[in-house]
Amino acid sequence: MARLAVIAGRGALPVTLADNARSLGEDVVILRIAGQADADFSAFEAFEVPLGAVGKARDMIRAAGCDRVVMVGKINRPSLSQLKPDAAAVKLLARAVGRGDDALLRVISDFLGEAGIETVSPEQFLPGAMMPVGIVTGSLDDATGEDVNRGTAILDALGAHDVGQGVVLQDGRVIAIEGAEGTDGMLHRIALLIDPAAPPAIFVKRRKSGQDTRLDIPVVGEETLRLAAASGVRVLALEAGGVMLASAPETLWKLAFDLDLTVVGI
Repeated sequence: MARLAVIAGRGALPVTLADNARSLGEDVVILRIAGQADADFSAFEAFEVPLGAVGKARDMIRAAGCDRVVMVGKINRPSLSQLKPDAAAVKLLARAVGRGDDALLRVISDFLGEAGIETVSPEQFLPGAMMPVGIVTGSLDDATGEDVNRGTAILDALGAHDVGQGVVLQDGRVIAIEGAEGTDGMLHRIALLIDPAAPPAIFVKRRKSGQDTRLDIPVVGEETLRLAAASGVRVLALEAGGVMLASAPETLWKLAFDLDLTVVGI
């Protein structure tokens, strides 16, 4: 049987996915992204590959006998000077220049596909990790619900331009839109912009319009909740079935309750 390659970034999700895939009968090989992957993969056949070594990664996947690949885990974006792309990556970057992260990931997926390696979605190996519908902790009033709807509309409009997966609003005003810094970076920079005397600040996170979830699924974990609370956000509205949970749901909801956060799947 052909094997499944897991390209692993930061966090516990890659090893959780690998364990689940193995329980489903998959023969799993791990490609740890150097300087990123930090979970314990000692139970698996594992190799390390630099982030910019796309050609080397494809060769390693083929040599390991894998016909499918799944990408999972957080990636801290390096500067181009730190990336040190190999020859294949340079060509792919040239194809995707000026077109955003989604375009680059599609180009990489196509590059793997040319070698007979299919990119598959992590969702099929993490069935219990998607955000459910409804309020899981806290409560919403009508005004807060209006800001949630406004944030969703903003992300819908921006998604076609490959911009962000998150937005923060307060009392009908946009505080911040997620850019190249990612969710954590956005939450770090908004603390001085939120008025503690105004109605609750709201963080809305969802997939970009037309986003290929085989390549990039929005993820929320414990660190996201802590950063949101520290920055002054009181409500997190996450797309049900579109946002992946980086930890067990019960762990996240207990933490959200302790942090006095409202979390709702929309």
